[in-house]
Amino acid sequence: MNQGDRPLLIDVTRLIGRARKKRMPTGVDRVCLAYIAFFHHRAQALMQHGAIAVALSPTASSALFAWLLAWRDGQPHPALGTTMAWLARLPLRAVPMGSWVLNMGHSGLDRRGYGAWMARKRIRLLVMAHDLIPLTHPQFCRPGEDGRHAARVRVILRHAAGVVSNSQHTARVLRHYAQQWGVTLPPISVIPLGANHFHHAPLPAIHDPLPASYFLMVGTIEPRKNHQFALDLWREWKSRRTDVPLLVVIGQVGWMCGDIQEQFRADATLKDSVRVLHHCGNDCLRAYLQGARALLFPSHEEGYGLPLVEALAVGIPVIASPLPVFREIAGDVPDYIETSDASAWLAALSDYSRPDSSMRQGQLERLRHFSPPTWEQHFEQFTEFMNRL
Repeated sequence: MNQGDRPLLIDVTRLIGRARKKRMPTGVDRVCLAYIAFFHHRAQALMQHGAIAVALSPTASSALFAWLLAWRDGQPHPALGTTMAWLARLPLRAVPMGSWVLNMGHSGLDRRGYGAWMARKRIRLLVMAHDLIPLTHPQFCRPGEDGRHAARVRVILRHAAGVVSNSQHTARVLRHYAQQWGVTLPPISVIPLGANHFHHAPLPAIHDPLPASYFLMVGTIEPRKNHQFALDLWREWKSRRTDVPLLVVIGQVGWMCGDIQEQFRADATLKDSVRVLHHCGNDCLRAYLQGARALLFPSHEEGYGLPLVEALAVGIPVIASPLPVFREIAGDVPDYIETSDASAWLAALSDYSRPDSSMRQGQLERLRHFSPPTWEQHFEQFTEFMNRL
């Protein structure tokens, strides 16, 4: 990669904050970690604290990157606190003039003065456009998130040297807001995100035995993911028959999900039919993914859909809402059903639960022709894009 004499820095502010809180990596975190894994031998770490942005030395950056990559499985490294204390004692450096800065987690982009800091330092900012859901679907986000995200997007449009979009769908929405605000869109490259290589390792043992038959949902528990729809389906299904397969829900507790959490905890109808795992690392996820009858993805909106790609990559069928981005990244492979048609979803679930399911077999046949995107392909395209800037 030709970056000239410019230093390359990766903003790790988001990852540090989440790792120290012992959170599991989200989809955005996993993208950030993929960039660290690819660039860690040639990049330095950048951290923001308030209005200050500082760089770590190559040695300190290498140590920090190693600990963050150890957190990739969702279990904070036991020495992370010690490492942070050690890093805090090191002399921090000013961010060099003219640096490339990769800010793939949007850290600080909504902070006043971020654009002025970049101009003063002649920063070449490269960002990832994950989605614009807080602007297009604010009803599914925390109060005030639309304003904060609008501020981030305005900084991206006005100051970024280049933008990587995870999908054509996200790029189209970004172009719409650039036109609406009268801002020229920076150079943009649509590069799909890679799937984890779950199929390259033997199936791991997990603490709880896998059920004989189950469906799977993966993602942060929040209204946009539509867990309520799945729970309503399971209640209706249980009212019709007694041998309903298990629904396994893998995801951290997000926002605006108190009602869902209460149903998980106290609804007797769901007690024997739903298993919830809030802390599930890569091995746990891979084990559940590879044994599922199907991954269920009834989301209201998505910017991409890593779980969908990763399920298809290991040969597990997907039943999903017909979102444009799902069709973009998976074509006609999944079975798409409108969430307004609960009867059609129940019919599909009933079919998929049978050992001789015709719908499942049909998707498995379509899956034979599916080629999932890889991180190797992603970074090959990213490198070519960066070299053109």
